[in-house]
Amino acid sequence: MNIKIIIPFVSVILALSACGGSKTTTETPLTETNYKLRHATDSHALETTIKKLMLETYGKITPPIIMYNLAEATTQSNASNASSTNTQEAGVDEADRLKKEGSYLYVASLTTPSINVYSTQNGTKNAVLTATVPIANKDSSAISGLYLANKKLVALSGNKDYFSQRWFDPSFWSDRTTELAIFDVNDGKLDKDIHITFDGQLISSRRIGSTLYLATRHTPTLNGLILYPEDKEQVAKNRALIEAATLSDFLPDYSFNKTDKGDMLAPSNCFTNEYTEDTNQQASIINVVTIDLDNTSAKPKGRCFIGSAEALYMSAKSLYLATTQTNYQNENGKAFYTATTATDIHKFSLNRGDISYKGSAQVAGHLGWKQASKSFRMGEFGSNDVLGIITYTGNEPSTIKSPARFFTLAEDNSKEHSLKILAQLPNDKHPEALGKPGEQIYATRFFGNRAYLVTFRTTDPLYILDLSDPADPFVVGELEISGYSDYLHPIGENLVLGIGKDAIPASTEQGDARGAWYQGVKFSLIDVSNPANPYERYQQIIGKRGSNTAVSFSHHAFTSRLHSSGDLRVALPISVHINQSTSENDTRSTHHEWQYDALFRYDITASGDVYPLEKITTINTSTEKHSQYWQDDRSVIIGDKVYYLHRDKIISRDW
Repeated sequence: MNIKIIIPFVSVILALSACGGSKTTTETPLTETNYKLRHATDSHALETTIKKLMLETYGKITPPIIMYNLAEATTQSNASNASSTNTQEAGVDEADRLKKEGSYLYVASLTTPSINVYSTQNGTKNAVLTATVPIANKDSSAISGLYLANKKLVALSGNKDYFSQRWFDPSFWSDRTTELAIFDVNDGKLDKDIHITFDGQLISSRRIGSTLYLATRHTPTLNGLILYPEDKEQVAKNRALIEAATLSDFLPDYSFNKTDKGDMLAPSNCFTNEYTEDTNQQASIINVVTIDLDNTSAKPKGRCFIGSAEALYMSAKSLYLATTQTNYQNENGKAFYTATTATDIHKFSLNRGDISYKGSAQVAGHLGWKQASKSFRMGEFGSNDVLGIITYTGNEPSTIKSPARFFTLAEDNSKEHSLKILAQLPNDKHPEALGKPGEQIYATRFFGNRAYLVTFRTTDPLYILDLSDPADPFVVGELEISGYSDYLHPIGENLVLGIGKDAIPASTEQGDARGAWYQGVKFSLIDVSNPANPYERYQQIIGKRGSNTAVSFSHHAFTSRLHSSGDLRVALPISVHINQSTSENDTRSTHHEWQYDALFRYDITASGDVYPLEKITTINTSTEKHSQYWQDDRSVIIGDKVYYLHRDKIISRDW
């Protein structure tokens, strides 16, 4: 297949409007009444709201929705002895498959629900596997991520990926659970675990200190409920089941050590909203709960609301949940977005495990189609805890010249439970577009009083936004270079590292001008010391078309550590494709053969000089085949050694 855009194929229904959906309409944006959360006045009101949404979803003849395969047209380094999980915000930990404590590495296996423990004691040349600890979970699914803190190891697992092409399918959300296995860690040994299970699919999680924060989505179902009623008799059966149910039948439960503990949260901790039928809102319950890792037997605290959420962003002070309005249309079983979309944002403050609802807002556009990048579209900055958010609006009518918009929001002291929009770009004072027509957003990053934005179609425009005045942000600089970055990593205040792909623009002479052909992995260092005049200090193209880095799929694959010399040590895994011999048939569209997976390493000086080091190649290409797990490769730097996790094996080398 000839692909004339530079991005890999993913199965996402949200892309329909940007890729020539079969229909577009203009919708009136929702009013404040619709998106704000309302505290549930009593159990009866909460039950009534859930039943109403259940009846709207299952109480009418509903054809199954058909999905499509579509194209998706803070420096964490420190001077400690070892690198840590690369996170979006300093001090806010994230789950990943590799964690370190002392002389031991803890790894979530890719193939079985188990934890592998490796020892790095006594400067041994290679990490030594000392134990494999199985995790007993509901459906024997692999572990989705680990946390390690205060001598506690937490293994998270669930029975499905959160985001998929079946986002709009009610049956996709039924019978989901989130499971935690919590171990005491003692000198490389994992003592008897505690098991906690929640009804609902895990959206995302974070950890601050000894408090673990989980956001889950629970979609109620009932025994005998028909998910896609085909006639009046089935509709009547569904309606009777729903009307006869009680609130406890709908609310999510939790269990402790496989003992049922009842409802996860009390109705008094829940909120409702006033969505209209036009929004096609599903009967889902979003739960934000906290687990005290120092007192795991205590009942979880938290809040819940009736609605949807697809992304979680968390600073040290606040937690934000965001969702793109599901204002899709469903004709003959086919789902597509309308021309105008909006994103709801709900803010919660954090205080030692207590969660308080602060307010909501709605902005134009959506968060894109790449789940791992959605939290990076948001960032809290400034002394007044202002939220910045970048959305994609390129699917709107042709009168909109900017494919991206930027908003700043803050709590509105004049209204209860409200966030107000302080500013947005473009505007009359700053009419410059963020991106060119037809481009999509590839990378965003907030750092200090700046935001960085990468859009792409044929070249990579990098925009630098000055956020010094949240009420008057503006584009301070722009850089256009070949290829694109889909991950940005600030290095101090003067350098930004971009990781993505090189690209060759399509030839207009051949009538092939829809975009560009992506090529090898691109490693680019950009000098932003003068934000009005940024420039590319260094670039390296690795491999040919078909090459990929795990960093493009998860920022956790990026590893960095500030060495005592002042140099930043950087490591990233890359799966390299390049034909062994050059052929006359090799073109910009040729998908090259896979050759090897490797860990690429760099030393970056404080002045911005880059020194590539010898890569660590993982396998003998004559005996092993291309790994399907390359996107799960990780690494950790400990002292002057680096440990490269490839599949479920660790390779050790001196730096």
